[in-house]
Amino acid sequence: MKKLTKLLAAMMVACLMMAGCAGGGGTDQKDQAVPQDVLIVNVTGDPQSFNPDMKSDDYAWPINQNIYSRLVKLNSDDQVIPDLAESWEFSDDGMKLTFHLKKDVKWHDGEALTSEDVKWTFDTMIANKWSKSDSLASVESIECPDDLTVVLNMKVKDVSIVSKLGWYATFIMPEHIWNDPQYKDFTSNPANWQPVGSGPYKFDNYKSGVATTLVKNSDYFDGEPIIEKLIFTIVPDSTTAFQSFVNGEIDYFNIIVPTANKHDLDNNPDYRFFDYISINRTYLTFNMKEGRFTDPRLRQAVAKGVDRQGIFDRVSNGAGALAEYFISPLWEGKYLDKQYRMPERDIEGAKKLIEEAGYTMDEDGYYFSMTLDSFDDGNFKDIAQIVKENLKEIGINVNLNIMEMAAWQDKVMGENPDFEMTMLAGYQGPDVSGVAGRVASNGGTNVGMYNNPEMDAALQAAVEIDDVQERAKYYSEVQRMMYEDMPMVFLFENGDHQPVKISLDGTPRDVPDKAASNEFTYTMFK
Repeated sequence: MKKLTKLLAAMMVACLMMAGCAGGGGTDQKDQAVPQDVLIVNVTGDPQSFNPDMKSDDYAWPINQNIYSRLVKLNSDDQVIPDLAESWEFSDDGMKLTFHLKKDVKWHDGEALTSEDVKWTFDTMIANKWSKSDSLASVESIECPDDLTVVLNMKVKDVSIVSKLGWYATFIMPEHIWNDPQYKDFTSNPANWQPVGSGPYKFDNYKSGVATTLVKNSDYFDGEPIIEKLIFTIVPDSTTAFQSFVNGEIDYFNIIVPTANKHDLDNNPDYRFFDYISINRTYLTFNMKEGRFTDPRLRQAVAKGVDRQGIFDRVSNGAGALAEYFISPLWEGKYLDKQYRMPERDIEGAKKLIEEAGYTMDEDGYYFSMTLDSFDDGNFKDIAQIVKENLKEIGINVNLNIMEMAAWQDKVMGENPDFEMTMLAGYQGPDVSGVAGRVASNGGTNVGMYNNPEMDAALQAAVEIDDVQERAKYYSEVQRMMYEDMPMVFLFENGDHQPVKISLDGTPRDVPDKAASNEFTYTMFK
């Protein structure tokens, strides 16, 4: 199997070299040596760019974890581990957070990475309101007393900030590359397609619709990677990708296993398995700024109308868990308040709420028609079809609009959002305060534009104290308001029964003390 994988990898690399690359990067074919070790990982679509912070981009996310570094990073168990920072501490009053950077870190072009790069990255995120600028909402200013020290001066105490800096779109970017006055804006900078990072792998080439290829960074500050070359091959269909994995054309399966294939390999001695539930939840949300769903009764009606158990049974094949509460069940024993539960399915109760909101059923059996906008990823298309069937039973005629992710982002998350209801999956950790990204008025992933000052106050108070019992009181209030306002209808907790080939070691789930969730620095063939 390993020999077949390497043969296919070498053939794919050769094809990529002959085809050239889109957006630049890469070297001439005559300068390319046949790689000793190639790891092929699947992704489901083309990156929107290789700017790691400007937009949320799930397609670029696993690639960026290998090109770039963060101050801290999250492993596959949602735990914070060091990255560029070797240590950090709060001042006694909690109003200063100091990070101490590792020595002799270099960008891929040989320039030294310093604290000024960190300051520029974070200042730029805040000024331009980039994707996860809300992770820095509690920061007043940033100082660099020397090249290896970064001090965040806080507006208010925020016990969650270290966790948030380890999450999405908080990669440190090279100021000398991006802060270039010859380019009118960030989108015109060539680094969008010729990225320079400080991570374990360097950019080699990208071909639209085919793959992104990275080569190992021998000067990586945490030790030279083992695999010579990473190829992130684009396979949009998850079933096709899984078959390619089984056939040996993909070495590491990097997405959720298709429902129908969850247990195909259970008795195959060539695989081992990781079973997990993450702080990642699939849900419906609404345009709560304008339109019919500003009325919480209609949101409650949808919550009563969807058959969450039926959806879970049809799309999970035993992986993950049914969503029953308003925060992740992984917070049980600390912050989960079980008195606030998602409502059971109640068709007549849903119809009553719709009628209370002023709607009358027409001769076709519908109160109104609406559109569910979603993007085509994983099991979303299947879920959307089930939601359509469910809501028909309560008198809502749902039209499905399934798009590519970039088109969905423009329609739902652009400057002028134009949607009624949408569906997405979202991480809500690693600290319990991660829920704020979805329901705080300034939350970076609050796509429904939910705005409740009482909610904002509770969320803010909760990050200013570190006592678990005191924090739990505020998060109980958060769950109460979510129960009453229903800004999101949670469907299920995402998880997987992930197969990993016996021939691989050092995968992200094997070395959670070292690697980020999609980082392959330590991966090797046995």
